[in-house]
Amino acid sequence: MALFTTFSLFQNQPRLVQAFSTRKGGVSFPPYGALNLGLHTGDKRENVYKNRALYFEALHIPQDKLVFPEQVHSDCVKVVDKPGKVSRCDALIARNSNLFLTIQTADCFPVFLYDPQARVVGIIHSGWRGTARNIVGKTIALMESECNVNPERIIAAIGPGVQQSCYQVDDQTASHFNERDLVPDGIGHFKLDVQGAIVRQLQNAGVADERMERDTTCTHCETDLYYSYRRDGHQSGRMMGVIGMVEN
Repeated sequence: MALFTTFSLFQNQPRLVQAFSTRKGGVSFPPYGALNLGLHTGDKRENVYKNRALYFEALHIPQDKLVFPEQVHSDCVKVVDKPGKVSRCDALIARNSNLFLTIQTADCFPVFLYDPQARVVGIIHSGWRGTARNIVGKTIALMESECNVNPERIIAAIGPGVQQSCYQVDDQTASHFNERDLVPDGIGHFKLDVQGAIVRQLQNAGVADERMERDTTCTHCETDLYYSYRRDGHQSGRMMGVIGMVEN
């Protein structure tokens, strides 16, 4: 029973810990069954805390080394150097070992970044609003200016989220995106490819295609594997992505 998935591009990086949770293996009852990691849901808090303990124990991550952003669907990026909660941002960057960055999703896309030479990690919560504001490009720009990261060295991965076939938006939302990311879907509606837009933001920031990996699983479709807010509304749980470096 897999509590989490990882990316093959990160597997030959011995200092790196990276994972994205599934909904398998936890203690929460339906409709939040089973590994709901989101406190801001209708689930019992004690169940979420138990689920988090299971998840981080499986990853060998001490819970006092975690960073949790207060996600607000923004383009705000912050460099952090200590564990705890971070106010009002949707992307985190760290240079410190034994500091593990997290984000939560339930259809939005988790983006993981790592420069193994500069020893810098980043994590991004990229829904349509953050993507429209180029949060991925802004995160990489800050990694470059503040942390001596070279975008050409970055290894990047995009986790699962709601894919274009299941993501209808209105024309106002669509107006924020390039037409290549849109497929007409009736009067005043389109199907939006958020993950495709994220890929182009990585490319535009200087990340090479061969150093990029994407999970094209649709959270809306994979009912048994992932939570989906679009599918389940307020009865949706949350997945959690995490990335960080251990000491040599």
